[in-house]
Parts: sequence; structure tokens; C-alpha cells
Amino acid sequence: MPEVSQVHIDAALTNVSVAYRNPDYIADVIAPQVAVRKQSDKYYIYDAERERFRQSNDRRAPGAEADEVDFALSTDSYYCEDHALESVIPDEERENADPVIQPDIDRTEFLMDKIDLNKEIVLATRIRTGADIPGETLSGTDQWSDYTNSDPVSAVEGKKGTIQQEVQMLPNTLVLPYEVYQKVRLHPKVIEKVQYVKLGVVGPDVLAQLFDVERVLVAKAFKNVAARGQAASLEYVWGKDAFLCYMPARPALKQTALAYTFVWTVAPGSVNGRVVEVWRENRRKADMIRVQKYYDQKIIAAGACYLWKDAVA
Repeated sequence: MPEVSQVHIDAALTNVSVAYRNPDYIADVIAPQVAVRKQSDKYYIYDAERERFRQSNDRRAPGAEADEVDFALSTDSYYCEDHALESVIPDEERENADPVIQPDIDRTEFLMDKIDLNKEIVLATRIRTGADIPGETLSGTDQWSDYTNSDPVSAVEGKKGTIQQEVQMLPNTLVLPYEVYQKVRLHPKVIEKVQYVKLGVVGPDVLAQLFDVERVLVAKAFKNVAARGQAASLEYVWGKDAFLCYMPARPALKQTALAYTFVWTVAPGSVNGRVVEVWRENRRKADMIRVQKYYDQKIIAAGACYLWKDAVA
């Protein structure tokens, strides 16, 4: 391991890392980032019993005390783990690289992309397999790829009230992995409803209007599930499951949300929670680059989501 004095936190490469974003990742949209000043701490959960919604007798006779009401306050905690990867740049590679090759920037982007991919996979797994996430598994004629018997529009509409009952907010986001999106946009029930009022291709914006949500997110990120050294085998991170959820426009106090990503934004040497470190390994005749990010993804309100597993065949 290098000595502390040998490590340089590279501000320029950190900025590259912060700017780099694979548009196919949706984890930070589903679980918006919350900047925190401590690596671990607690956050408050207000009025889990919904005392705010209980009717109370507020009549007071002259000289009498008013009825006293209150709400419960509980807490949960987060811990922003250090997610880090590093890579080596041999001197031979640096000296022989063509001008178009930028070893430092290429490594930084590569490492950050892998960290972001891990974040995407972890959130997708948590939502798709979490026992606390409400939902159902579709099969046969119920799957939205059955154009004769299924009706995805009615299915989504029917679960809005379920989410509203749980979190008192109407869902505003429908997430369709790409294979589900392909089937839904060509579904006869969808085409029937838009063909006379909308020209052109049925895309996410049209589907958002049709499903009456603020946005339809199309999840396109891939993961390579092949063992190292074997031919690549790519699968969609979000599989063939679809889900409806509520998430606020931005994180705020006393506000419900499906999930948040707590990010330790003041970690030593970080820019928005990301750190890029560079040091020299003379024994290896190489430079090393390490990328880090401190974060914790938390499901805040599981009831703000409804999941259709195996939405399409």
C-alpha cells in the first residue's frame, strides 16, 4: 500500500468523474441523492401511524382544556460505505499510447462507470426481490406481451389507488425496462388510445400522458453475467419487471419517497462525495488510480412502489 504522503487527490480527474454519466442508469433518479455531512447518522420518520389524518374533536367549551393530540417520532439510520475500485497504468502503456488515448481519463471514467453500475444493480435487486415491496408476478395471459388478453393501461391505473392509500401520494413515475417498453409501446390497447390523437412513434413522453404519470423511465443498463475470461453474456439490469412509484421532485424534510441515496459529500478530498486518487508504484513502474464514492441506498417507503414481476414473457 502507498504511504499517505505519496497519494495525490486529483481535482481535475475528480471533475471528470463527476461529469461522467451513463444515461442508461436510473438509480439516482429512482433514489435521489441526499447530501449528508456525516458518514453515518440517523434520520427522522414522522407520524408513521398517520395521526395527522385522524379526525379529532376540536370543540372546546368555555374554560375547558382543548383536546390534546400528538404524533409519534421514530428514527432510522444510514451508513455511507466506501465504494472504491482502482486500476494500474503501466509506464509502457503511457509512453506508447496514441494521442487519442488518455490513460488517466479513460481509467477514471471506466472505474466510475463500474461503481455506478454496481449501484444500479444493487438498487434493482433491492426493489425486484425485496419482501417489503408490494407487487405481483404475472404469467401467461396476464403478461403484457399477450396482446389479446392483457391491458397494461388498466393494470397501472388500478394500482395508483393502492400506492396513494399507502403513502397518501399518487404515483408519478412508471419504470419500464427496455424489453417491457418494447412490448408496451406496441400493445394494441396503447395504440388504440393514441392513434387518433398523436402522430408518430409512441415514445416515453406519449406513454407518460397515456398512463397519466409525470414520466416513464426506460431502463436500458446492461450487466455482464459471464465469468471472467469467458465470452460476454449481457442481460438487462432491471430484467423484465416493471414498477410504478412515487418519488418527489427533490429530496426534502418531512416528505415521503420510495428511496433515497445518502451521499457523504464532505468526505476528505471529495467532490460531491467522489474521490479520485493517484499515486506512484515504483516497484511496478506504474501509476495507480483509485476512484471512491461514499453512499448508502435506502428504501424509505416501500409502499410508494408497486412491482409487476415478469411483466412480459
